[in-house]
Amino acid sequence: MKSPSPASPPLSWESERRHFIEAGGNSTHAFGLGRMIGRVYALLYLTPEPLSLEEVADQLQVSKASASITLRQLESWQAVLPLNIEGDRRDFYVAQTDFSILLRKGIMPGVRKKLRSAGVQIERTLVTTTSDAGATSSNGGGASSKLTREQMTELRRRLKAAQSFHKRVDNILGSKLLSRFL
Repeated sequence: MKSPSPASPPLSWESERRHFIEAGGNSTHAFGLGRMIGRVYALLYLTPEPLSLEEVADQLQVSKASASITLRQLESWQAVLPLNIEGDRRDFYVAQTDFSILLRKGIMPGVRKKLRSAGVQIERTLVTTTSDAGATSSNGGGASSKLTREQMTELRRRLKAAQSFHKRVDNILGSKLLSRFL
């Protein structure tokens, strides 16, 4: 679905709503959180009244199981809030509209987890370059060839730069200033 440019005239409410929901899915997918997370949140965000699990599944044309799993994930981040409607046994949901909560409880923990994983891999690879095991490299065809001392030195330099950058980003994301801002 092609996104309209900001200068193009608006479409009907339903068309714009569908574009917004798909854009929400594309945004969360880009952050590695999954498309359904963004689609469900965007649907609830644009819906003034609470929606039941069945209504969410129906409007997004997905299974109730998929909608349920996604709603539970969003609920654990406090991105959606469950509501009880008197006289109705179904679960209903509304979107959390405080974006700082969404960042603090949803996006940031996922980013930090991926960052930690990357840091571990950088460290492991750096350690390997200092041992004899790191002195071989696959040339893409499955065969191994020895790396020269200069190549290993360059790889260590690159990995140390990546490690330094990783630490700076991790320090920023874990800073008290950022947590106060969010």
